[in-house]
Amino acid sequence: MIKKSGKRIYVVRRPMHIWKPGTNILRLIIRVYGVLLKPNDFIVISDKALAAAYGYLYDESKLRANIIDKALTYLVARFFWGRVFNGPFSSAIICTLRYTPLEVLASHKKLALIVGGLKHFFKPVSEAGIDTSNLPKSYVSLPVKEIGKIVHEIREELTRRLHFNINILILDTDKTFQLKNIDNIAFSTRPSSVRGIIDLGGVAYFLGKKFRGCFREYPTPVAYSGIWIGLKKILHLSKIVEKYRGYGAGRDLIEMMWRLKVKSCDEITWSKISRFKHYPVLVVRIGGFN
Repeated sequence: MIKKSGKRIYVVRRPMHIWKPGTNILRLIIRVYGVLLKPNDFIVISDKALAAAYGYLYDESKLRANIIDKALTYLVARFFWGRVFNGPFSSAIICTLRYTPLEVLASHKKLALIVGGLKHFFKPVSEAGIDTSNLPKSYVSLPVKEIGKIVHEIREELTRRLHFNINILILDTDKTFQLKNIDNIAFSTRPSSVRGIIDLGGVAYFLGKKFRGCFREYPTPVAYSGIWIGLKKILHLSKIVEKYRGYGAGRDLIEMMWRLKVKSCDEITWSKISRFKHYPVLVVRIGGFN
């Protein structure tokens, strides 16, 4: 299915099976999009899907939150973000902060502190690039190590098989904020290897939400390999793509449980998640599909 956005940027998406550890993503991309692809197209891959395919998953049920973890989590997540900070939250974030059991929330925060440090612990949800959506049981995805190198290798192999150049962009729904009238620098809420993006963790989230009139909000380009088109265009392209990505079984654990009609995360399985359409890869062309 082809989607047109604006006058010159076109996006095409085709559903795929949900990516699990060991998924051969190169073979899937060529099988689903190979005939469609043309020189200099942008292949946009979900960061969470890439992490799952490469096995960057962790079972949060292994972590046990102690009294200090729970106290810090309550102070940051429920008191500061839930009561003191009067910022514009989505209903999904509000539900997560209010209704996720403190034990579960504290275990997640503990992992965020281990993976990303204090600046990511401070963020209300989706800390340090850790993702809870579209994964079974208590599993979460972790940031892919050396993702810039991996993306470069994916691009080289696809270019070799296709016999022409393509560009690879890894994208996450976590927010990046760019000051208006400044095009070459942006502040992300999670790690990114893209030139010009500075990871400030929860501080970026606070500034971006508190001073909305000063910033433009985008999803986060996590890694990029290809012809450099400038940070401004990459962010613009990312925002367009995100409109067509979809959320699969849900944006977070609470929404997944509601949509899957289960009472516990232990009831969430790969097969149940697979009932929904997933779009781990989209293709973008500047100039149109002919």
